[in-house]
Amino acid sequence: MNNTRPQAGGAPDRIVDKQSYRAFLAADLQAHDLRRWRWWLRFRHPCVHYQRVLRRVEWLASRRGLLARSLWALHRIRLATLSVRTGISIPPGVFGPGLSIAHYGSIVVNDGARVGSFCRIHSGTNIGTYRGAAPSLGDYVYLGPGAVLYGGISIGDYVAVGANSVVGKDVPPHVTVVGAGKVLPDSDSRSVLPDWMIPDGPPLP
Repeated sequence: MNNTRPQAGGAPDRIVDKQSYRAFLAADLQAHDLRRWRWWLRFRHPCVHYQRVLRRVEWLASRRGLLARSLWALHRIRLATLSVRTGISIPPGVFGPGLSIAHYGSIVVNDGARVGSFCRIHSGTNIGTYRGAAPSLGDYVYLGPGAVLYGGISIGDYVAVGANSVVGKDVPPHVTVVGAGKVLPDSDSRSVLPDWMIPDGPPLP
């Protein structure tokens, strides 16, 4: 078990070089309560394996040269193959560091969406477009099983989206959304995120 906690702003928001690539890999492992990558995790934790290939595609996309482009194409094929096997369809460049895919199976995210750090996403989730626009999510967002988010909406930090919720309007930070977009102001994602995904520091509002 990893006893350290994530720190807000502790990793870059996108992969641009080898250093940021390593920071993303470390944050993703931390989001799964893992200390380091082991070869057998690709069988025991297929979601973690999927994320590592996704991050490698993002890193290779930031590099120049024929070799990098060739490796990028190869890993895009690997990612597509894993998408078919796991049912996860997440385009490169959408999620910030600390992504935690709780379980494989039927996760579809539009390539126009943008998601912050330490997002926990469950199976059956769909983040899609409406009238050509896709959602933008903040940090420490929890997406319950079957959640649907669509359109050019903004989801604040520490928002929890309940199971089977449908959200098509902006959501302020530090709330829970259930059902057809009903907002519960007295709770947020800290009540449902795993302890190891919640940052240390003073109490939040």
